[in-house]
Amino acid sequence: MVAFTVVMVSCAQQRTPMGGPVDDTPPQILESNPQNEALNYKGKQIYFQFDEFVRVAAATKELVVTPPLKYPVTFKMKGKKVYVNWTDTLADETTYMFQFGEGIVDVNESNPLDSNVFVFSTGDYLDSMQFDGLVIDGFSLKPLENVWVMLYPEDIDSLPYNELPRYFAKTDKAGRYSLRYISPGEYKVFALKPVNSGYLFDQPDEEIGYLKGMYEARNPRDTNATDLPEIKLFLQEDTLQFIKENKQIQNKGLTFEFNRPVEMLQLKELSGMDISFWESTWNSFNDSVVYWFDQPLDYDSLKLEIKVEGFIDTLFLRKPSTSRKGIRRGSSEAERIVVKPSSTTKLPHFKPFWLSVSTPLAETDFSNALLIEEKDTLPMGDLVELEGNKIKLDYKWKQETKYRFFIPDSSLFDRFGTTNDTLLLNLTSTKKEDFGILKISYQLPEVEHGFIWQLQSKDGKLIKEDLVSREGVLNYEFLNTGQYKVKLIFDENDNSRWDPGNYLKDIQPENVVFYEEAIDVRSNWVTELEWILNFESDSEE
Repeated sequence: MVAFTVVMVSCAQQRTPMGGPVDDTPPQILESNPQNEALNYKGKQIYFQFDEFVRVAAATKELVVTPPLKYPVTFKMKGKKVYVNWTDTLADETTYMFQFGEGIVDVNESNPLDSNVFVFSTGDYLDSMQFDGLVIDGFSLKPLENVWVMLYPEDIDSLPYNELPRYFAKTDKAGRYSLRYISPGEYKVFALKPVNSGYLFDQPDEEIGYLKGMYEARNPRDTNATDLPEIKLFLQEDTLQFIKENKQIQNKGLTFEFNRPVEMLQLKELSGMDISFWESTWNSFNDSVVYWFDQPLDYDSLKLEIKVEGFIDTLFLRKPSTSRKGIRRGSSEAERIVVKPSSTTKLPHFKPFWLSVSTPLAETDFSNALLIEEKDTLPMGDLVELEGNKIKLDYKWKQETKYRFFIPDSSLFDRFGTTNDTLLLNLTSTKKEDFGILKISYQLPEVEHGFIWQLQSKDGKLIKEDLVSREGVLNYEFLNTGQYKVKLIFDENDNSRWDPGNYLKDIQPENVVFYEEAIDVRSNWVTELEWILNFESDSEE
C-alpha cells in the first residue's frame, strides 16, 4: 500500500470572514421622547435612540399615521438616533399611532424594527377601542392583502370620495386587519385597494368594499367584542361604454373590444372607403367584434368613427407591418391559413373533434381528406360540419384506438383566397376507464331568484357552468382525475352572471358560496355527493 501526501500552496488572500450565525436580531429602542404610550404630548417630534445603526430609506413610504396627518412626516438621522418630525398641529384629546412597518431596519441584515407601533395621546388617556376583521374578494372569496380598511365617524356616502379617514389599517397576507387605539363611538367601515398612493376612492379601477350602517367600537377585552363581518371587495361596473382595446389583424381585419356588451354599433370610414362588404363576427358575450375586410387592404391609414349607444370615438390606424417573428416579408408561409386542432395528442372518444381556422372560410374541399382508423381508411367529407371558422368532425370514435387525420394542401380557402398547408395528425383516442364521474344532488335556499352553478378545477378554472333551480341532480361524466371545486352564485337579478356591488346605490356584490371541501374524482369511479345549503346561516351542511 502506497500513501500519497498532497501539499497545497497558495498565496495569501484577504477574504470576508465566513460562517458564524446570521444576525437576525431587530434593532432595539433604548430610549425615546416622548415614551411609548405617553399622555398629554403635543409636540412635533419623536426622538429614538437605537442600540445599533439603522437605515430609514423606506420609512416615509412605510409609515402609517392614524388619525392621518395633513402634511408629510420627515425622518432625520444622527448616529444611532432617528428624529421623526411633522408640521401639523395635533388634535386635542386624541390618540395618535405611528406604524413604521419595515421602514426602519438595521444596516447589516435589514432586520426591521420590532417595536414598529408607537402610540401617544394629546389628552389624559389612551383610546383603547379596536376593530378586527377580514377582507375577501367578493367573487373568489380569497383573502386579500394590502387593502386599506378605513373608518369614518359619520355615515355620509361622499366621505370616501372627498375626506381622509379617521382611522385606517392595512390587511396582511391572510386578509386580516386590526384597527387599534380607536376612540369610543360609531364608525362607517370602508375598504379600498388603491391604484395610487392616496386614501381616497378617486379612480374608476379601484376595488372597494364596505359594511352597511355604522359599527360601534369596543374594547377587545369586552366579552361582547367580536370581529366585524367580512368585507367583500369588488370592482364597480363601469356604466360608461368605451373601447378597451383595438387590434389590426395584418391587412385582413380589425378587432374591437368594449368595456360592456354592445347592443348596437355603427362603423364608418371617414376617408370615403366603402366598408359595406366588411363582415363582422361577435363573441358570445357581445363585447368583442372582429371586422373582416372583403379583401386584403393595402392602405396607409384608416380613419374610423365608431358609434355605440351614444358613445362616439374616432380611431386613426396606420398600415400594419406585414412581417411576423420568424417569417420574412413576402414569404409564402405568411400567406397560409393557420389550422389549430383542439388536441395534438389525445382524441376524446366521447365528443366531436374540432379544428379552428384563423380566418373566415369561404370554400372547402374535403374530397381528398382522409380519416384513418387503425388500418381502415374513411373519407372525411361525410364527417365534416362547418360552424363559422371552425371545422367539426363528428364521428363515433372507438376507445383506445389510433387515428390519423389527413387534410391535403389547398383543401380550405378563406375569404381572401388564402389556402392551407397539408395537415397530418396522429392521435390516440381515450377510453372510458381514464375518466371519473361526479354526481351531486343538491337542495338550495327557497328564494325568488335562480342560481349559477359552476364546476371548477382545483386552481379555479371554469369547467362547466349551469343555471339551476332550487333542487336537483347534476351529473358530470368524463372528468379528468384530480380535485374539483363547486361554486354557487346567487343570481339575484336573474341575468345569468355574477354582478359586483355599487357603493352609492348601497348594493353589495351578489353572494357566492363554495362547497366546503375539495372534491376528489378518480378514474373509473363514481363520486356521489349531497349538498344541502342552509339559507339562514348561509353555509353548507
